Amino acid sequence: MQNKQKPVTQCVSEKDNLIKIEGLPRDTDNFWRTDLTLSPSLMSGKKCLRYRRYSKGLSFSHRERQLLNIHGLLPHAVLTMEQQVMAHQKYFATLTSQMAKYIFLTDLEARNRTLFYSFLMSNPDEYMKVFVSATTGYLVKQFGIFYTVFRGMFITIKDRGHIYDVLSNWPYAEYVRCLIVSNGKSVLSWGDQGVNGTPVIVYKKYSNVVHGGIEPDCCLPVTLDVGTDNEQLLQNPQYCGIRQKRISAAEFDEFFEEFTHAVIRLFGSRAIIQTKDFGSSESIKQLSLYRKQQCIVDIDLQYMGACGLAGILGALQITKLQFKDNVLLFHGDSSFCIGMARMCVAYLKRSGLNESAAKSGIWFYDGKGLVVFNRTSWKVSERMQEFQHVHEPVEGLVESIDAVKPNILIGFRLGEKAFTKDVLRAMERSAQHPIIFAMSRPLEVMECTAEDAYTYTKGRCIYISGISLPSIKYANKVYQPGYCSSDYIISGLTLGVMLSGMTAVPDETFLVAAERLASLIWPTDLVKRDVYAPHRKLRSINLRIADAVLCFAYRRGLATLWPEPENSMHYIQSKVYDLGYNKVLPDTYCMYEPQIGTDESFDYYKERV
Repeated sequence: MQNKQKPVTQCVSEKDNLIKIEGLPRDTDNFWRTDLTLSPSLMSGKKCLRYRRYSKGLSFSHRERQLLNIHGLLPHAVLTMEQQVMAHQKYFATLTSQMAKYIFLTDLEARNRTLFYSFLMSNPDEYMKVFVSATTGYLVKQFGIFYTVFRGMFITIKDRGHIYDVLSNWPYAEYVRCLIVSNGKSVLSWGDQGVNGTPVIVYKKYSNVVHGGIEPDCCLPVTLDVGTDNEQLLQNPQYCGIRQKRISAAEFDEFFEEFTHAVIRLFGSRAIIQTKDFGSSESIKQLSLYRKQQCIVDIDLQYMGACGLAGILGALQITKLQFKDNVLLFHGDSSFCIGMARMCVAYLKRSGLNESAAKSGIWFYDGKGLVVFNRTSWKVSERMQEFQHVHEPVEGLVESIDAVKPNILIGFRLGEKAFTKDVLRAMERSAQHPIIFAMSRPLEVMECTAEDAYTYTKGRCIYISGISLPSIKYANKVYQPGYCSSDYIISGLTLGVMLSGMTAVPDETFLVAAERLASLIWPTDLVKRDVYAPHRKLRSINLRIADAVLCFAYRRGLATLWPEPENSMHYIQSKVYDLGYNKVLPDTYCMYEPQIGTDESFDYYKERV
C-alpha cells in the first residue's frame, strides 16, 4: 500500500495576499453613495405607517394621511417631533425597572426609528445607559429572552462557503459603510458568551449614531456565530446560537478570511470592519493580516488603547512629567492592555525614540511574575513576548511594583479586588501621583474601588475606570474618577475615516484621535483629577475628533475623496444624520398654462397672479 503524500503547507506572502484581494470581483462601492433617502414614489401609505424607517407616527400631516390612504388610522392630532419626544420622556420617567425601559425603547425603535434616535439624543446620558451592558450585564446574560426584532446579522459556521450570499440578504446593503463584528469570545469580564455578546455591538451602532451623527443605515452589527465553550449557554434552552463547541483557531482564520472577502466584494474596499470581543490573540492576528488591504480596526485593541493613551496625556497636565519619563506596569494580557501598550510605543516612536527605548518603560505582569526573558518557572505567553525585558525574575505584584517603580498601573479582566490595599500602597510609595487604571467591567469585578484607591494612596492618585462613577469625597476634597470609554473616540474616528475615504487605518490615526481628545479636557475637571473631557459633550468631542482625522487623512495622502473640502468641519456637519422625518409625498407641479382669453387679461395674469 502506498503512503499518502502529506500536503505541503506554503507560506502566503503579503504580496500574494494583496494580489488575491485585489483580484476579487466588486459588486459596488458604497463610498460613492451619498443619497440615503428612498424615492417617495416607491412607498405606499401602509408601508410608511408600518415600517420603522419611514414612519412618522402622529407627525403625518392631514394632507399626507389623505393622499397616502391612511386617514382615520391615526388620531386627529398632528404633533411635531419635539412634542412626540416630550410625550415619550414623560412615559419613560414612569418606568422603574431596567427591563421595562429596555422593552419600551426597543419597541419605539421597531415602530419609529427617527423618533427613537431623536429621543436618545434628547438626553444621551440618561437614555443610552439602558443599552450599556458594562453596568450590569443583564442584556448579555438574558439575550435569548430580550431578543425581539432584528438589528443586525448572524452568520454561522454552517454558512461557510456561502457568506457572500448571506451578507447579500441584508435589506439595506447598498447603504452599509461600517460593519461592527463580534464572535463573542471575550465579552467584558465574563469571557466566552457566544451570540449573547450581540447587545454590545448593537450599542456600538447606537453610539455611532447618537455620539457621531453617522447615518443608522451605514452601520451593520454582525455576529459571527462559531460556537461557544460556555457550558452554561450550551445547556440553556433560551440560548439563540449554535449549540456546539467553538471552532479551532485555524478554522476561524479561514472563516474570517471568507467574511472579509465578502465584505470587500459587496460593500467595497472602503467599508470599515470594526472587530469587538475577539480575544487578544485573534484580534492581533486578524489585524495584522488585513489592515493593509482593508479598513479593519479592533475596538478593544485600538480604540480603547487610544482612549487609555489619551488618559495618560491628560494626566501629564497634573503630574508635570514628560511622556517618556512614565513607567507603565500592565497586569494581564487583555486586548486593552496590549493595545494601550502598543499605542504608547507608537507615540514614543513618533516623538523620536527607537523601538527599544520606547519599550524600556513598558512592563507586563501576567499573574505569575514580571514578563522577563530569563523566567523559568512559568512560560511567557506569545502575546506578551514583544514586551519582555532583561531583568531578574520577580514574583508577586507588590514585589514587581517595588522592583520597576511604575507610576502607572493598568489592569483589565483580572477579577474582583485584584488591586489590593498592599498593591495600592506600593503604588503610593512608587510615585508622587500614581495613575490607576481599574478597567474591568461590570462594577462588581473591578480591580479596586475608587474609595480604596484614594484611601490607600492618601488621596494622591489619579483613578480611571471603565465605568462612569460618581464623584468621591476624601479628606475634604472632591475627586472625580476618570471614565475611559471607547465612546469618546469610536464614532468620531469612524466618521473621519468614512468621510475621507481611507482604505487603511494606520496607528498614527489613533494617536491623532488621542491627542485631540486629551486637548479637550476642561480645567475645572483637572482640579478634580478627571483626565477626560465631560462625557455629556460626547457629540461635540467626536465631531472634533472626526475633524482631526479628516485633516490627517489629507495631510498624509490617505484620503480618496477629492477635491478636499475647503472647511472640514462644515463638511462633516453637512454629512451628519438628519433627525428630520423623510419626505413621503412626491413633489407636484402644474403641467398646463392657464387659459387666457384676451391680451389685457393675459397681462393682468402675469402682473397680478
